[in-house]
Amino acid sequence: MIKTYVDANALIAAFRGDHPASDQALRLLGEPGRAFVASAYLRLETLRKPLFYKREDEIAFMDCYFSAVSLWVPTTDTLVEHALVLAAQRDLGAMDALHAVAALQAGAEVFVTLERPTKPLFHVPGLNTISLHPKQIDL
Repeated sequence: MIKTYVDANALIAAFRGDHPASDQALRLLGEPGRAFVASAYLRLETLRKPLFYKREDEIAFMDCYFSAVSLWVPTTDTLVEHALVLAAQRDLGAMDALHAVAALQAGAEVFVTLERPTKPLFHVPGLNTISLHPKQIDL
């Protein structure tokens, strides 16, 4: 099983189907050889808008994904502190830093995102980041 942390943008695209890589993201979620890793930060990022706007189909999709997660990374002060240090060192956005550190702490073998490989997320030591950006698809 490949431990895989899926970034919020890939999950949202898989549901919405409005991104050139949406089909690839959806296929990834259905691959039997993957063990998905997640954090409360991922739930927060993917569910805040659907809950606010009462988008029941999207809520159900995310709930289905999260029920299939095999490893939940605990939210701790240490994780947040490591994310802050990483964000400051690598010029990462706050959520990207939290996701990256959560993936690293879980021992995720792959971090899947829709970000372009030129983004700071691809320079996090120890994080094997794969882009589903249309020009970068290669799982």
